[in-house]
Amino acid sequence: MARGHSKFTTLGNSMIRYLLFDLDDTLYLDTSGLFLEVRQRIEAWLARALDITPEMAHTLRREYHARYGTTMSGLLYHHPEVDVEDYLEDVHRVDVARYLAPAPALGAMLARLPAAKVIFTNAIASWAEQILTCMDIREHFERIVDVRDLRYLAKPHPEAYAQLLTLLQAKGSECVLLDDQRPNLQGAAPFGIRTILVRPDGVPGDGAEFAAPAVLDAEPVLWRLLEGAA
Repeated sequence: MARGHSKFTTLGNSMIRYLLFDLDDTLYLDTSGLFLEVRQRIEAWLARALDITPEMAHTLRREYHARYGTTMSGLLYHHPEVDVEDYLEDVHRVDVARYLAPAPALGAMLARLPAAKVIFTNAIASWAEQILTCMDIREHFERIVDVRDLRYLAKPHPEAYAQLLTLLQAKGSECVLLDDQRPNLQGAAPFGIRTILVRPDGVPGDGAEFAAPAVLDAEPVLWRLLEGAA
């Protein structure tokens, strides 16, 4: 069973119970090349399923991601006839081990932080399981909440956060979200979820209370939140 702390964390004045981690481009850097292959698979699937050119598929993927947060969300809105399960399975059919390796420093950080850790991803659980296993950090996560758990609603849709909190039986103020996409943090903020933007060029503001260039750099901020000092 995954290691975690499901009870309230009461360091200082804090009542943080859950640290919510986005997966892709947050727990690992986009420079790995992994998500580039996923994007290529997304565009290939779009071209086949919608009978469009590769160039049109590339444009459509970027447009849907910009407008809806995920390509899947755009598909469900504009093409409800498509088989979304086929899409999810196909685009994640990637050999993760070619790109990722164990991350002992991240594992040590996760072990130090006294709150339950949850993966909150717009992908599917089997994809998250592969990544966490390759990085040798699966044991630190109490739960994976994926897009199927949320009935195909994805960040930054408001209902995705509402359903997440229901599943965890938690209040927003009891959670911290680390994500590389600012719109996902903007979606979390109205629920009272504390927010940390994780990206090399990230700066606080506009939905992000804090920012860190990489997930390892977020540890000092997480401790401040856990201790009730932020």
